[in-house]
Amino acid sequence: MHTTDMCTQRRATLAALVCGISLFCASAASAGAFGGWVRQVTESDWFEALEEPVLGPYRELLADSKELRRFHEFASTRDGALALTGIALLLGGLVVVRRRFQATGQLTLRVHFPDEIQGEFEVQLHQRSQRKIRANGQRSSSRHTRKGVQRETQFDRVTTGPWFVTIDGTLRARRSGAILAEVSEEIEATIAAKQCAVSECTLSDVDAPVEFRIHWDRRPATDVGLRLADRPQTLRYAGQGHVQMPLALGEHRFVVGAGDRVVERTVHVGGYDPCVIQIDLAEPDGLIFKGCPPAVSPFLHGDLGDAARALERDGHENVAALLLARLHQEQGQTERAAEQLENAGRLREAAELRQSISDFARAAQLYEHAGELRQAAEMYDAAESWPEAARAFWALEDWAEAARCFERAGDGDGLIGALEAQGELFRAAALASERDDRARAIRLLQQVGPQDPESGRASELLAMAFEQEGHLDLAANQLERRLETLAPGETSPELEFHLAELLEESGEMTRALDVLQTLRDREPTYPHVGSRIEALRKKLSGPTTDTAPAFAPPAGATAFVAQQRYEIIEEIGRGGMGLVYKARDRRLGRIIALKRMPENLRDHPTAVQLFLGEAQAAARMNHANIVTLYDADQEHGHFFITMELLEGLPLNKILEQRGRFGPRDTARLGIQACAGLQYAHEQNIVHRDIKTSNLFITRERLLKIMDFGLAKILEAVRDSSATIIAGTPFYMAPEQAAGNVSDGRTDLYSLGVTLFELSTGRLPFSEGDVASQHRECPPPDPSLGIDDYPPALVQLIKRMMSKQPEQRPASAAAVSEMLRAILRRT
Repeated sequence: MHTTDMCTQRRATLAALVCGISLFCASAASAGAFGGWVRQVTESDWFEALEEPVLGPYRELLADSKELRRFHEFASTRDGALALTGIALLLGGLVVVRRRFQATGQLTLRVHFPDEIQGEFEVQLHQRSQRKIRANGQRSSSRHTRKGVQRETQFDRVTTGPWFVTIDGTLRARRSGAILAEVSEEIEATIAAKQCAVSECTLSDVDAPVEFRIHWDRRPATDVGLRLADRPQTLRYAGQGHVQMPLALGEHRFVVGAGDRVVERTVHVGGYDPCVIQIDLAEPDGLIFKGCPPAVSPFLHGDLGDAARALERDGHENVAALLLARLHQEQGQTERAAEQLENAGRLREAAELRQSISDFARAAQLYEHAGELRQAAEMYDAAESWPEAARAFWALEDWAEAARCFERAGDGDGLIGALEAQGELFRAAALASERDDRARAIRLLQQVGPQDPESGRASELLAMAFEQEGHLDLAANQLERRLETLAPGETSPELEFHLAELLEESGEMTRALDVLQTLRDREPTYPHVGSRIEALRKKLSGPTTDTAPAFAPPAGATAFVAQQRYEIIEEIGRGGMGLVYKARDRRLGRIIALKRMPENLRDHPTAVQLFLGEAQAAARMNHANIVTLYDADQEHGHFFITMELLEGLPLNKILEQRGRFGPRDTARLGIQACAGLQYAHEQNIVHRDIKTSNLFITRERLLKIMDFGLAKILEAVRDSSATIIAGTPFYMAPEQAAGNVSDGRTDLYSLGVTLFELSTGRLPFSEGDVASQHRECPPPDPSLGIDDYPPALVQLIKRMMSKQPEQRPASAAAVSEMLRAILRRT
């Protein structure tokens, strides 16, 4: 097999020359010709050392081969010896010529390493790998050698074929010159004729020298163990508190143990120059456990099981559970790890593990207990636990998702409530109508505004509901509204004909006749329209009797007198605003709340006007966070209002049971209150008496604001000796105490006091001249004595309780956004 190895070529040439000279010298003729020079060469020691290895086998072959002996006899002659010598010299010359004119190429080597460091290398090319040679502590030379290489070098006239490139050198920190690494690399390259090959060598694993100095209360610690948090095999011991460790750039988590404790620290290495990192074991930051010396050594060695058992024996059950959770997680036992995290009270982390193994139902429960309602709702959804998912989305005020989950759960009442809260009143009413809950359908349809795209269909559905309830006059009114909303050129003869029937049945024959005549003028061929007109004309032209009463309400008309319409069931509350009863609306067949206003209201004409005006304004409001007002009227001088009956508790009662709310619950309640206030303020309606007893929480966890406008009425009925203007002094804004209510920012002050009370369980001012304190004293810090109270909530409450309205947030919507930000960060 031919080879291009230079050493092999030299050996072949030398062998040929030795053979030729030996044969030549064996010939007597040649001896005569070359004389003494040949004899001196052949008798020298170095020639004898070369002759025996070559001629020994040759002599053995002579004894066994006739042809070879004949060749030897020829070579022993002068002519034969000269011929063989010439052939050998010719072969050597051919080898030299071949190497000189053989095709060559180029090689470019690029060495990559970080810009923050510098390197210097020696680069060599070899035709054989040097790994085994260097493993034995040896090095080979090469005629292709470059020294002082930094990042790039080039070799010219390199023989084609495969080559091995060795790179040896040192990497140093650019600024300090400290040695970072000794480099000894080998890569392969292939050289093609008349081409330049490019080889890349990347030196990426370069560490920086880091010295750790571990202290205990600013004194050097002894017998300290230190390792990377997730690599027990990196454990190093520092007898005198000093240990060095090379680290890659970036952040690393270390655990350090000594005495009775283990701490965890995060170390940042930002450059390649040597650095010193100080760790004080006495600081509480990152403490994993303390007070258990037997657990330190096994923990540092990565034996979490032994460490956990030692901690459990010493009464550190929670820390032991955390270590076991980490151990189970490393072993791939995620479920057992989640159980241990639950035991340790790490509910969110346990929930995340449950979620990772698709145990969505348990993950949802854990998220909910941890106060993470959004994640809980999503997990209940993933687990297809529709009732729980609907409840969680409801608490988040995500009405669309709550409606979807209520629908999947088959909970019609919940779906109607979610649709109502979402503002899809017509859809909610249609569903209530399908469930034969006409009272609820009527209430919802009455809230559909004229700008709603479904207002026309709502009027039709409301007319049908009124008709089924026997309120023919109300049904007729709704059909008239529906006909008024028709587009120009659009007609509905069926609705017009039915309107005439309703008017006739309710005693409005003249109006019924007008409707039918209008219909006949436009649709003369409509069935039965002519005969109905004639029948009505005959009724209207019939005789009347003198015994007819001066006035009788038309058949089917709704009575508005309390004694006729409402049946009192029981008293459910009383206070400064009067008595509250649970009552039954006989006409609509629904249970309502009836509030009877103070007895002396009729003695104050201004208060009566306020009552009617405020009641009308409140009745126009349609919002999920405001109690719906149905009606306002009087009976024998007693004024009353009717509203939706709520099932649940006012916030002041809940606060008495709980003591105080956490920051997240406080923010959630505040967001709902802001939603209702923003809606009312946009209607230019100010509540004037926001407080915990006027904020009601339903069974569905929906907050509703009660008694809109009633504080203003109460003010008008108080005598001149009263010290209260309107509202409650514990919650009253400074300008309100002075009798000046500027705008909705007065309500924001009272809401700030309410948030203070919810989050602390106490009022900011509760003793002495409370009104004076609201005017003159800065609000106290709500976070006093409460751990983990969000600073942002402190700032918001103090801003809402600013003495000047212009220093408060501009609107309830702005307060809501701030509360949502607090909720996201808490």
